[in-house]
Amino acid sequence: MIVMKTPKIPEKWEAWCKRGSHGVTRKKNAVLRSLKSGHVRGYFSDFLLDPDLESTNSMYPSVEHLVDRNNNDEIAVESRVINDMKSHLSEDEFWRVIEHLFYVGMKKGEIKPPFGKRLPRKWSPKKHYRRKNTSKVKGE
Repeated sequence: MIVMKTPKIPEKWEAWCKRGSHGVTRKKNAVLRSLKSGHVRGYFSDFLLDPDLESTNSMYPSVEHLVDRNNNDEIAVESRVINDMKSHLSEDEFWRVIEHLFYVGMKKGEIKPPFGKRLPRKWSPKKHYRRKNTSKVKGE
């Protein structure tokens, strides 16, 4: 009899699973769904994710609802920037927009053969999210 062992969540992801409002068990399930060869990768992007980044970093891991916002059983992990892009789109719409952007990029000469190039390792956007200013302005 072969016994299948449940993959172990990488230690550095344990703390991430305890943060936020989605609950530890749900987040652990999201991590397991996004776990590939011992590393957590973005469900759609395949970006290598790092839970130690600042929460304002565009590449910070976030919970991605795969079906809809109310279904917390079907979740995975994705970078914040991709998750935000996908939050308004179904999965089919998301891939159609990606395909459209690829087409437009080719027509404009911004995307050139050979196709299928991956982003450089540890790629990140130059811009990140800003922290909300919670301090009061003098005189208010």
